[in-house]
Amino acid sequence: MHDHHPRHGLDNPASSPSNGIVTTLPPRSLDNAPTGPPEAEAPYRFVSRDVGETQAWLIALLRRDLLLEPLPTEPFEAKLTGHALARAHLVHASYPGGMRLKRGDAHDNLTLRIVASGGSFYSVGRETLAAVPGRGLILNTALAEGGEYAEGSIHSTFTVHAEEVARTLQDAFERPVTAQLGLATTFEVGSGTGAALSGIMAAMAACLGGEGAISEAPHAARMLRDSLIMLILERFPHRYSAWFERSAAAPAPWQIRRAIAFIDAHDSGPLTVQDVADAVGIGLRSLQEGFRRHRQISPHDYIKQVRLGRVRAELSDPQSTRRIEEIARHWGFVNRGHFAVDYRQAFGEQPSETRRRR
Repeated sequence: MHDHHPRHGLDNPASSPSNGIVTTLPPRSLDNAPTGPPEAEAPYRFVSRDVGETQAWLIALLRRDLLLEPLPTEPFEAKLTGHALARAHLVHASYPGGMRLKRGDAHDNLTLRIVASGGSFYSVGRETLAAVPGRGLILNTALAEGGEYAEGSIHSTFTVHAEEVARTLQDAFERPVTAQLGLATTFEVGSGTGAALSGIMAAMAACLGGEGAISEAPHAARMLRDSLIMLILERFPHRYSAWFERSAAAPAPWQIRRAIAFIDAHDSGPLTVQDVADAVGIGLRSLQEGFRRHRQISPHDYIKQVRLGRVRAELSDPQSTRRIEEIARHWGFVNRGHFAVDYRQAFGEQPSETRRRR
């Protein structure tokens, strides 16, 4: 069985290395199938007519609760090929008979889909977002209640965990990112931005086919991934769009940079804004004004956001055995009630919900 379409990706944080590229080989894969550039003929790596087997394959890849259902009028078939690129994934998928997709526990990825035939339809609140030939889709998957792939659907998907996107955004602006992006939109594939997104995805597919040099260049792979992420963030509205609208700010004064480094290095145990000012050697008011002007946040809120991020990372760690109260105290949150409110405001869920999903 052969295809003539670009390859696509699915998210599999558990099997991906921290950098670089691997080929995702799911159960019942065609292990001896040659891998070539996207325009070359190559068999899919996974082919199945069993909806349960396909569901298990996707759950293993995505580490998400998913429920697949065949469309009532069509026999089920899935044909999939997946590659990993610096903790993101590119997957080529074909569902000749279509299918329905439901979500279990919310697990947030940033997903970009371009459709060759058929269509993908997602329910987001009261809206239905449609990815069809000529019109692509960008979505935080945690926003979608479910989806449906039409008969004859063939599509390319780039997907990356939302925490990787937040890290990319945070590195670019040197500010903590704690809230969901809230991206849910469609775009014209033939527009300038659409053509650029398609071009980067095609470049990824070309680099992943065969033994290209990028397979041994993890930093280049990450830059290719981040270029696609940043293009999405610059061109489509989301919670942090205002960061991109401001003209490039001058570098923060050295005192503010030193204060940020001090906070990042002292992210557990008691820490006050006065402690930070004393460590840097400037007045409290100057420190507060410097943060307001150069980081658009107060030093108190910056300390809190950094520490909430550390709490979330530990709650998400399968190896962590400490109780939630212990974790909160370790990172400086001594009031349980205030901690729960701050955590929910930052991440949209309770700490116990984060722990259950790990």
